[in-house]
Amino acid sequence: MDLRFLGDAGKYLVAVSAFARAEPRKQALERSTFPHVPTVDGDYATFASLVDSANQGSSHVWGPMRIPDVKPIGPIPPLAHAEEDTFRWGVGEDADVVATSFCANATASPSWVYRDWIGGFRDGVDTPRFFCPPAIMRASRALLLAVHAAQLQKGLRVPSEATLPSFALWHGLKLSYPPQPVYLRARGDEALEAAWHRGGPANASATGLGPADPQHPSGDGLTWWWESKWPRLIVDSWFEGGAGPDQELPYLLAEVDGRVYAPNVAMHPVKTQ
Repeated sequence: MDLRFLGDAGKYLVAVSAFARAEPRKQALERSTFPHVPTVDGDYATFASLVDSANQGSSHVWGPMRIPDVKPIGPIPPLAHAEEDTFRWGVGEDADVVATSFCANATASPSWVYRDWIGGFRDGVDTPRFFCPPAIMRASRALLLAVHAAQLQKGLRVPSEATLPSFALWHGLKLSYPPQPVYLRARGDEALEAAWHRGGPANASATGLGPADPQHPSGDGLTWWWESKWPRLIVDSWFEGGAGPDQELPYLLAEVDGRVYAPNVAMHPVKTQ
């Protein structure tokens, strides 16, 4: 669709799949609700430890996230309580949904434009669900068939950003968000970076799901966000072999001997090319 990868797309897909496969199920949802900023949070192991502390060793979803409209198809947890697990369950298991950006709790996100767009569910807008914008994700066949059956036979429907993550959680299937590089057009803008990070897991909400501050700034100047115009400029400059006469070459690109080189990074959205 409107995703462009400036490198070997096969290696990119293999890498995110391998990361997701190595992830445990415990606190997978909690980790997915925070953008990981290594310069602040440390490496991923340190980041995961901070998420664990914010959730006091527990997990909001252990097995299926139960709702009256869905009969889960996922496996039963090997231990009765998440606190008993040492982050082993799910390691080595392919994820049923791999998200490309951080997720959020729909019922706790009043500013989400699709919050009240839901149909066929007994509890309506009170149905617990999570969304991961943009709606660019990888799904297993089992998850796709479960979603298809629910939509076709029961008329259950939520927006695309919430469909795969929510159905995966309702069914007790594995979710993973492998963090990927996201760059700011405003290079070196520490205030803007901090506004997106919002304290991370060290400043988590009372529930442990996402930062205490649910509001983030505009994403217009990001390499990966649904409203951004910068990715198109970067890809245009790359394809055209340089920037226009009135533009500077985006700093993610390098011009050497008349050729323009790009890093291995994903871009979204790039609407046409």
